[in-house]
Amino acid sequence: KLNKPVTKEFVFQNTSNQPVVIEFANAECGCTKPVYSQAPTVKGKSGTIKVTYNAEAVGVFKKRVDVKFAHSNQPYILTIEGEVVENLK
Repeated sequence: KLNKPVTKEFVFQNTSNQPVVIEFANAECGCTKPVYSQAPTVKGKSGTIKVTYNAEAVGVFKKRVDVKFAHSNQPYILTIEGEVVENLK
């Protein structure tokens, strides 16, 4: 097992007139973990969602995280993808 975590940070900006709240962020598998603030993001400010993928095997991966904001009917989909290669050292 590799167990090499890699993190990607997604940044969003609130351009609405009301605070933006993330209700949830769910990953499609246990090897991917989203982390986000529970605090509202006020107008004009930015927020982040950090998604960490824990590489368990060599090969190509594509993982999805569904993010649901309050006052939005549909979740937004974040995708991370890449390839885990063996360290040849």
